[in-house]
Amino acid sequence: EIRMMSLSMGCAIIAYLVIQLTISALLIPLGLYDLYTDNPVFQYAFTILAVSFASVAVPFGIMALVNRKNYTSPIIPNQRLKASKAVVWICFGMLCCVAANIVVSLVITFFEELFGLKFNGGEITEPDSVFACVMYLIGVSIIPAICEELAMRCFSLQLLRKYGKGFGVVAVSIVFGLLHGNVVQFIFAFIIGLVLGYVTVRTDSIVPAIFIHALNNGMSVVQSVVNYAAGEDIANTVTVLMYLLWVAVGIISGIYLLVKKDLFFKDKNKDSVLTAGQKFSAFLFPWMLIPMLTLIAFTLATIEKV
Repeated sequence: EIRMMSLSMGCAIIAYLVIQLTISALLIPLGLYDLYTDNPVFQYAFTILAVSFASVAVPFGIMALVNRKNYTSPIIPNQRLKASKAVVWICFGMLCCVAANIVVSLVITFFEELFGLKFNGGEITEPDSVFACVMYLIGVSIIPAICEELAMRCFSLQLLRKYGKGFGVVAVSIVFGLLHGNVVQFIFAFIIGLVLGYVTVRTDSIVPAIFIHALNNGMSVVQSVVNYAAGEDIANTVTVLMYLLWVAVGIISGIYLLVKKDLFFKDKNKDSVLTAGQKFSAFLFPWMLIPMLTLIAFTLATIEKV
């Protein structure tokens, strides 16, 4: 069963890549490539439709449909949470995201300086108008958070969690990392995936994960919007203040969850036959090999010697 689910998710990852490459390739014959590179609003709209919907939501939605009989938990975790409890989990999740962002940035900087390498990622055009700022918020923060959380923490995690919540969280975080195109982004996405998956299984609700995801992406949006409106210096100051705010409220929330004994859970695994090693071996091999090799190839293509 785990191998078959791995096959389904591996196919969804490949579809994610193929759909993006196909739609992107059509920009040239349709005469839209220059518009894509020069017009931020068109680029954001393209990202919403071609990436979030067509490449993420559709393939993983089909994956969920194919495996619909294998779900033992609701496809969308819908446990009702008090607003106060949801806010606490969101603040704690943002603390983890900020910590992950800082750690990964330091590691990347260390390796770049040590080996004289530069890792290039796909850069999105900065907004150049008020309307572009609104589209930037929608296309980078809101829509990706909804589509990716449906794909990962609903369609995928809910399918695997019957083999153990811990296994499901880690396995889906690997899938989430593989969607991000290179090893550097894989590391960050994997860590964030662990946070989002943990919060989801702990609360049995998808709502906190969507907000954490949107707010995490939203920090870069705020920086870009403030940079457009007030300049780089103020944007950098606002970014630092955002980080400090999330660290402060995140620590308070973490202490609250710890005192209330809500921070940890017992992983009641219904599957007593397979060890953790056997589960991950079945999940990763052979069907995740192609996405992994693709990730390595994309990474090598984005490395520059400095």
